[in-house]
Amino acid sequence: MVKTVFDDIKNTLKGVEISETSYDERGYHLAIESQKANIINIVEFFDGKGFYLEDLCCVDYKDYLELVYFFNNHKELCRVKVALKVESDKPAAPTISRIYTIANWYEREIHEFFGVYFENHTNLTYLFLHDEIDCYPLRKDRVPVTEDDRRLLNSFKPEEYEDGFFINLGPQHPSTHGVLRVVVKMDGEYIVSAEPVLGYLHRMHEKMAENRSYLQFLPNPPRMDYLGALNYNLGHVTTVEKLCSITVPERAQYIRTITAELNRISSHLLWVGAFVADLGGLTPFLYTFQDREHILDILEGIAGSRLTYCYFRFGGLYNDVDDAFIDATKQFIKHLRGRFGMYEKLVTKNVIFINRVKGIGILEQDKVPKYGCSGPVIRSTGIPFDIRKTEPYAAYDRIGFEIPTGTIGDNLDRYMIRIREMEISLNIIEEAIEKLPSGPFKAEKVPKKLKPPKGDIYHTVESPRGELGVYIVSDETDTPYRMRWRVPSYSNLMTFPYLAKGELISDAIATLGSYDLVIPEIDR
Repeated sequence: MVKTVFDDIKNTLKGVEISETSYDERGYHLAIESQKANIINIVEFFDGKGFYLEDLCCVDYKDYLELVYFFNNHKELCRVKVALKVESDKPAAPTISRIYTIANWYEREIHEFFGVYFENHTNLTYLFLHDEIDCYPLRKDRVPVTEDDRRLLNSFKPEEYEDGFFINLGPQHPSTHGVLRVVVKMDGEYIVSAEPVLGYLHRMHEKMAENRSYLQFLPNPPRMDYLGALNYNLGHVTTVEKLCSITVPERAQYIRTITAELNRISSHLLWVGAFVADLGGLTPFLYTFQDREHILDILEGIAGSRLTYCYFRFGGLYNDVDDAFIDATKQFIKHLRGRFGMYEKLVTKNVIFINRVKGIGILEQDKVPKYGCSGPVIRSTGIPFDIRKTEPYAAYDRIGFEIPTGTIGDNLDRYMIRIREMEISLNIIEEAIEKLPSGPFKAEKVPKKLKPPKGDIYHTVESPRGELGVYIVSDETDTPYRMRWRVPSYSNLMTFPYLAKGELISDAIATLGSYDLVIPEIDR
């Protein structure tokens, strides 16, 4: 597919600079140097080819700002980086939000953090920050927020509505699963519009990354997604390992797979309990937490913590696993398999649960590329896309497993996908234990102060919520020049205004719960 796209761009988009890159070294196959005059044509080309907007971020090179667009395809891996340089004093670029809906949020984020104005964007208000911010936080030099930008960023206010009323879901509300606020415009019990308001937990992880070495930043990623901490830990170390050409021993790769899948199951168990609790069923919540405790006990034995794990290291692991870990993991596999029958009777076949989720919150498959959503959310629509298969890491390429998919993309499908994923994760763990090789658990002579070669890299892993992408720009120092985190809950939540419109508020609560949101990963 890479060759086809390369040729099509050469033949279709005249004057566009395109080059092939080393996927193994850079994480993307093609690189395009765009101009303001042709960025819309380039974006429309990828939209027409069925690509989704994987990420959109900005890098401040002081002399200029660079907008970086990543496009990918769900059917066949083909990642393309499009770079657009804009001037640093009055940066501006055409909006692509009318082509890709998710760009609406990406552009708002870039505007408030870098000061880039996106022409013809309909709502360049604050997405994360607040009106006391007096400079653009991710600029390398202190660049004050202009008065025009301050007025524009603060322009979001709910309009008066004579025939209805507004409801604030959150920021302190159990259905939002964290400090999330959704401004809901109502007509009786039906939703007219829903506007998520983010930023209540924003901690500037990407700015912290610029002021810490790669090693010092290790504890940060697990705190973005506290429920899938090992997968975030893995995303960080594997990206840096690829950038520095660090080879990881086979034993460490298998142990990474086992522990990441245990973490995936613990995350899914918590979600099942919380999702059913959102709908009024509190009993399953107690059972899922009971089962989850077994995993926390197992992982605590090797990682020393029960939530924000920081177990992986550049080149391997913090320590090796022992027979006690293996035995406890095998016992847990047997235990959880015996519990699925109970969950089926208690939840899956419960007529009240089925009536609350079936046919509600339907996401059509053709909408997926517009939002760039991922994980169980898109697999529920019938798209068999999983980073563990399309871009294998750790030991996933040596283990056979299937990708469960749904049919119509409703709340019930999203539930069934996660139940099936837990069963598959048990199979992955079991096979990884059987194939677990002997040998070292970490590479020798990995320097404590890593200084990667100059350049950039984009790398992805499959978190419990979907595609986690890490983009690093290196300037040959031990601190990343720019580290960008593309998180799955962000783009998944972007679909909520679309799915909630016209729904009963009780059904919208079920849809919001079906996403399995972790708000700190959205806020970063």
